[in-house]
Amino acid sequence: MPSPLIERLGALCALPGPPGREGAVREAIARMLLPSADRLRQDAFGNLLAQQHASEGAPHLLLQCHMDEVGVVVTGVEPGGAVRFDKVGLLADSVFPGREIDLLADDGALHRGIVSIRGGHQQFLHGDDRPAPAQMWIEMGGMDGAAVRGLGIGPGTMGLFHSPFAALGGGAWKSKAVDNRSGCALCAEAFLNARPLGGRLRLTAAFCVQEEIGARGASVLNVTHTMGGKQPDLAIILDGVVGDGPEGTPDARGIRLGGGPSLRRYDHHPMNFLGYIVPPEATAWVKETAGRAGVPLQEHVMVGSFTDAATLSRSLPGGLVVIPLDLPRRFAHTPVEMFLEADLDAMSALVGALIRRVADGDFPAPGRDYKGRGQSAFG
Repeated sequence: MPSPLIERLGALCALPGPPGREGAVREAIARMLLPSADRLRQDAFGNLLAQQHASEGAPHLLLQCHMDEVGVVVTGVEPGGAVRFDKVGLLADSVFPGREIDLLADDGALHRGIVSIRGGHQQFLHGDDRPAPAQMWIEMGGMDGAAVRGLGIGPGTMGLFHSPFAALGGGAWKSKAVDNRSGCALCAEAFLNARPLGGRLRLTAAFCVQEEIGARGASVLNVTHTMGGKQPDLAIILDGVVGDGPEGTPDARGIRLGGGPSLRRYDHHPMNFLGYIVPPEATAWVKETAGRAGVPLQEHVMVGSFTDAATLSRSLPGGLVVIPLDLPRRFAHTPVEMFLEADLDAMSALVGALIRRVADGDFPAPGRDYKGRGQSAFG
């Protein structure tokens, strides 16, 4: 029998949520959190924020994740019915041929298509030419262009992979959109479980939009303005990271499935310059907390990638200390992202332990006065 956390994750993965069209995911999360939230609202950009109030002077913790998933955007519909598309998010061309795609019309309806692929006989005779999206199209089952457009499909229509959430052997699960519905499920669970902390902790959970196209939702997040009260003292971001293949495979990065959640110490994308470096005090705090809780913890560096930490850390005046925790998964940004339930459970346990330490007032606060308020930092 699946655990409540797995059931929540499976339900979220099943929903459509490409960048800019996260509405179904947002509404589902809002229904989950409504009984435990003192305040629950959507900002103008589409981010969902939930808050539990606390007594005056209580620490303020922000939990954050993103709701969107990689996918496609329609660039045009040809008279013969071919739906032309391009990639949304960091996707390899090789993942597309033969894949089922659900196109999300403006009315919310999903329409199934198949990305063009050469037949096996043709590939055998002529070789696989590894087409780019410009050489592919989405086939809608023999409809002409007028019929396709009649479904509400046209330039700007977003699409997502069709790939049901399912159990594999050895405690593994696979689905599209594990990045980052896993973070959403963990964030929702932590928010619900934190209610007994009462007035000791002001907790805000933010479920952001459009991370896959440049961490845009997190860049405009203003918890203090949107939800009122004090600025967060600390933020924890829940996302995912590419995990190693089986021993001996060439894609090893040192992040093991089964090794528990991983602390992203450093990331940087050299093309758009998005990135984040975790302060040493925060790193030591997370490692100490994991040790106390008996939770396995990995550490990693990602060059060529980023998370919402890149923009969330500078979204508030004076900046914000952010701790990025990632769930290891294989086959990232494909329809079959795979993870181990044991890692998901370990990440849940670590987040719970971190929340309790913040409620106790035990958390890193790197800011300090050198002069002008109390004793100088130099004694």
